[in-house]
Amino acid sequence: MKTTFIKHLTAAFSYLTVFFPGSGRKESLASSLAYFPLVGILLGCLLWLCAYALDGVFYPVINALVLVSLLTIVTRGLGLDGLASLLDSFSKGGTAKEMGRVVRTNQRGTSGVIGIVLALLAKYLLISQLIEEGAFPSLLLFPILGRWSMVCLVWFFPAAQEKGLVGPPASRDLWWATAITLLCSLLTQGLAGLGIMALVWVLTYAFGHYCIRRIGGITSRVMGASEELVELLSLAAIVALFSGL
Repeated sequence: MKTTFIKHLTAAFSYLTVFFPGSGRKESLASSLAYFPLVGILLGCLLWLCAYALDGVFYPVINALVLVSLLTIVTRGLGLDGLASLLDSFSKGGTAKEMGRVVRTNQRGTSGVIGIVLALLAKYLLISQLIEEGAFPSLLLFPILGRWSMVCLVWFFPAAQEKGLVGPPASRDLWWATAITLLCSLLTQGLAGLGIMALVWVLTYAFGHYCIRRIGGITSRVMGASEELVELLSLAAIVALFSGL
């Protein structure tokens, strides 16, 4: 039991971060989905600790730049890559099969590059605002929500027949991932965290429906795009709470 837990957890880290490279090669992505929020917790803690350590050393804008750079490096920019692929496919149009082919390619068009730049800029500005407010614990939540959305996406919608992405997670895995995310949402934002989590679920479900209609299935890059969009949405919601909006 313990060995299985460690195996699936390291596989999740291997898929989503630079840690434990190669550990997930023999594992189905679906078998490690329940552990995605745990990866989000580690990333959130990393951002929190770095923000706290750099507070008073750098201005908030410099601090935010360090955090965004760190997050991008540690995650290998997988969310940004998925978002860029999706935007390129939407800009070129065509049938669901043709759009799916564009999503799976590694070539970047103008839409994809612009999407990456805007996403990084938005994340930088939002994190900078949280640092100025001294809301360091809030940096823990958005990476967790982004990876929970990936679990929900594969659970509610059919996955494309892509290597390593075979079927949805088991029911107990979905509830396990949701329980971890709910607990972290309540601990960091109180009851408002429950509202942010509900907002994330609505966005994920709507995004999944849209991608099924346009592409025909959920791919790993669609999951990455969902992660990126949810991170931006949850960051915006948290900043709005601290701004009293």
